Amino acid sequence: MKFFYSHGRTAFKYGLKYLKLKKNDSILIPEYICDVVLEPLKYLKIKPIFYEIDKNFKCNLENIKKKFDTSTKALLIVNYFGFEEDKKKYLNFCKNKSIFLIEDSCHSLNIKLTDSTKISDFIFYSPKKILPEIYSGGILKINRNDNKNSIMITNKKLGHYKIDFYQIINSFLERKFLSLKRYCKYFFFKKPTYDKFNSIKNIRLSKDLLIDQNSKEFLNKIDLKKVHRLRMKNYNLWKKFCLKNGSIFPINRNIKTDTIPWLLPAFIKNTKLRKKLFNFGWRNGYVITSWPTLPKNVINKKIKKKWNNLICFNTDRAPTDNVDF
Repeated sequence: MKFFYSHGRTAFKYGLKYLKLKKNDSILIPEYICDVVLEPLKYLKIKPIFYEIDKNFKCNLENIKKKFDTSTKALLIVNYFGFEEDKKKYLNFCKNKSIFLIEDSCHSLNIKLTDSTKISDFIFYSPKKILPEIYSGGILKINRNDNKNSIMITNKKLGHYKIDFYQIINSFLERKFLSLKRYCKYFFFKKPTYDKFNSIKNIRLSKDLLIDQNSKEFLNKIDLKKVHRLRMKNYNLWKKFCLKNGSIFPINRNIKTDTIPWLLPAFIKNTKLRKKLFNFGWRNGYVITSWPTLPKNVINKKIKKKWNNLICFNTDRAPTDNVDF
């Protein structure tokens, strides 16, 4: 079963409601997480229990076992940047503890739009990150066969996302005149402070909405294989760009052949070089950013160091082999 919402976090929220998680239940969540992921938990009064990830963004199963307690009802694993976790070992853990397994795949898409595997109880996506043609979009894929009607009844109460004029113009320029749009942004707008910790604020959602009809129709007809070819080409160009420099190190993990990546993540220890890359991206129309805005209650020295060393290259555009910054 697939359900379409306005945002990935809304899809996550209704997945939790579908599983009937309630007030004072807890869910295991990786400590390195975008702050908006906690919005549904706060609304539903579900307690997050943060577990460790390793230097390459792999979930730490031993730490998950230590953090588990009697209030735990679910485990969330994040397929960071399209890197797939070994879900079977987490499924075994969840079965032994009689808890739900949830996947966050908002950093990538599958060429079949959603992953065909049915290991987790539900998985949610955020195609808006990858497809500039859509105005809204969060997908919830339920892999269970019980309670089929409960979420559908809830959906009937929700309105559809409303597209404004700015979004229409922005999407048109992004699709047809990307270089011109970013050239104008460089001259008329101030560069975001990507190098300042937690300075980029995410928009808070005032209410739950379904996807707008235009975006849903587009998702149903798009050729994602074409998107995959372009994004993978740019992914590999960014990787060459990093390796050529010698001081920028792409995370050493592979993505599946049918995965469409949003970003190429890399580590860089030189803060001046990192800032120089942010300026290079802004000046030349490439999206080079930090990630993410972290929840205040998870920040420590280790987390902050990871944030300061991480740089992300958006795969919507990439420089040719001979470009130097």
